[in-house]
Amino acid sequence: MAGEPLAYPPTSGWMTAIPEGWERLAPALMTIVRVRPGAAPVVSVRGELDIACAGAFEDLVLEVIIRHGPDVVIDASRMSFCDARGLGALVRCANEAGRSGGRLTLTDPDHRLRRLLRIVHLDHLM
Repeated sequence: MAGEPLAYPPTSGWMTAIPEGWERLAPALMTIVRVRPGAAPVVSVRGELDIACAGAFEDLVLEVIIRHGPDVVIDASRMSFCDARGLGALVRCANEAGRSGGRLTLTDPDHRLRRLLRIVHLDHLM
């Protein structure tokens, strides 16, 4: 399904294609997945990656890895907050990508998230 975003939670089957646009994972987090032929899928995140939605976010990214290959880009340019659970989800997704022979890359995090990633020695994700 190249070029079609993925929705989470699924409405029928495991993952369902939706029209281009943001999909709400939790009240404070929205995502969109863009899959382009010959490129790593991009999961754009808008809002707060926290305890309320970390599990759903992780499920979404792991499904992207399964369906579209082990390289995944997380566009964090609109991520406004990330707590310990959100960091844990990013780490688990990065580990799964690595086990599958790929890499999770975090792009455009704001200065607060960059600093947090450096403090916890996860700046290799950027």
